[in-house]
Amino acid sequence: MEHVGIWERLRRVDHRIWDALLAVVLLAGSVAALMLGPREGTRASTALGVALLLVATVPLALRRRAPLVVATIAVASDALLTSLGYQTTGGFAVAIALYTAAAYRPREQLIPVLVPLAAVEAVAFFIDDANWVEVLLGVTFAAGIPIAIGRNVFNRRARIVRDRELAAREAVTAERARIARELHDVVAHHMSVMVVQAGAARAVADTDPTAAAEALRQIEGSGRAGLTEMRRLLEILKSDEPDGTRAPQPGLDRLDDLLDGMRATGLPVEAVVEGSPRPLPQAVDLSAYRIVQEALTNTLKHAGEAHARVLLRYRPDALEIEVADDGRGALESDGGGQGLIGMRERVQLFGGTLESGPRPGGGFVVRARLSLLEETPA
Repeated sequence: MEHVGIWERLRRVDHRIWDALLAVVLLAGSVAALMLGPREGTRASTALGVALLLVATVPLALRRRAPLVVATIAVASDALLTSLGYQTTGGFAVAIALYTAAAYRPREQLIPVLVPLAAVEAVAFFIDDANWVEVLLGVTFAAGIPIAIGRNVFNRRARIVRDRELAAREAVTAERARIARELHDVVAHHMSVMVVQAGAARAVADTDPTAAAEALRQIEGSGRAGLTEMRRLLEILKSDEPDGTRAPQPGLDRLDDLLDGMRATGLPVEAVVEGSPRPLPQAVDLSAYRIVQEALTNTLKHAGEAHARVLLRYRPDALEIEVADDGRGALESDGGGQGLIGMRERVQLFGGTLESGPRPGGGFVVRARLSLLEETPA
């Protein structure tokens, strides 16, 4: 079974806590450097230096919420420290603040702020009697390199977002194509039944009118069901990819086999049925099975050591499905996968609803509702 490691636990810690800890550590180091460093050349009191270090470092606790404001405060404070001749590590606060601004804000917001800030840093170095080489090196290490690294992080994050959006769109397309192929089989089944029943009605039309009438009623029912599934089929994307031979599509009558397979992989799972089970439309039956299958697969992948529970609730007008586990729940990066995309596409196909997310007591839950109201063909 999967266990939560130290790295995953650290990832779950709120970033505001890490930023506050960073501000405290940097403040302590900067004050220590100020108190223990050389005093020659300092043109103001130690108390003023400590105050300026407080102003430069404490706002770092909010660096991701207001990066440009924090960068402005850090640069202004460090420029005063430098121009007054303090020997401190305040430049680290400037580097972190400028990196954060470059990593979290788009270019059009950065240029009007960062260019003046870099100029302020350069002026501070000149006031501190530095020559042009020292000014160039100081501005490069304090501003240029952190900004360059931050822009690289910003661009990489933007590429990841674009790749995820593209993958999500491709997953939706692929899932719709798969559902279309499955519904194609359902429609083909209804058409085959109609052909057989029509032949039987024609054979007994003269000798057994009652049997012929019954066959015609069955043809009408199959036709209505086929038209309903055809309408759903036309509402989703179709795939032109060649497909091989297709196995019979599963339904809730094979739910026990699915649960046994999950138990064999190490996931304890129980099933509960509420209401009176009854035959479902074939497409609804197939989608209900797939939703349970995808939800349990996600539990197996992400929940770690957990128990799962599948609830089927038969309502007069709907089938409600709930799959819950008591595992560790999904990390932020786990969500929005192809499993949830497929479930969402299926419930939308039947005008249903889907809810998914962490449970208050721990674990993860998926709730789906599939409408059982018959549609009248146009």
